Amino acid sequence: MAKSLSIIIGSTRTNRVGHSIAEWVGEQAKEAGFDEIKLLDLKEINLPKFDTPVPPQYAPLETAEAKAWAQQINDAEHILVLTPEYNRSIPASLKSAIDYLSAEWNSKPVAIAGYGYIGAAANARKHLGEILGFLKTDIVEETAGIQLGDATLVDGAFTGAGVTSEETAIFDTVLTALAAK
Repeated sequence: MAKSLSIIIGSTRTNRVGHSIAEWVGEQAKEAGFDEIKLLDLKEINLPKFDTPVPPQYAPLETAEAKAWAQQINDAEHILVLTPEYNRSIPASLKSAIDYLSAEWNSKPVAIAGYGYIGAAANARKHLGEILGFLKTDIVEETAGIQLGDATLVDGAFTGAGVTSEETAIFDTVLTALAAK
């Protein structure tokens, strides 16, 4: 049976490396048993800042953007949320996108991956796990991270070179566990 993975790219910054890391993760996901990879790039989706008068768990989605975002999450068989670490947490763009929805996250098979210059985004991954746990996702307990630095970035670009064998092995473990859900 074919398995699909949607990768949410959490960064919307100019000169971000998230998109190229997501492409690398997509290649790793194919080796872990996923047949179809879809990138859900928050920069391209371009959701307005979350600002509804009533939380989504108590009222229907009102805007076309929110309805389209909800449909993308509903349609996703498995999700990997890819986040950078900003000030020891996730970016506002990712938090806002998560906050748009409620029931759509419930029981959704989800894994977390991060990247950063300090601890491979360990703090952001932990915080994201708390958020997605509260939303009752079917979350893979272990998370994966990439330590950014001279080995992983060449002229500011991520190519996959320099990712350690330990990091690659953890990605394989996380993606295999997600594929099994």
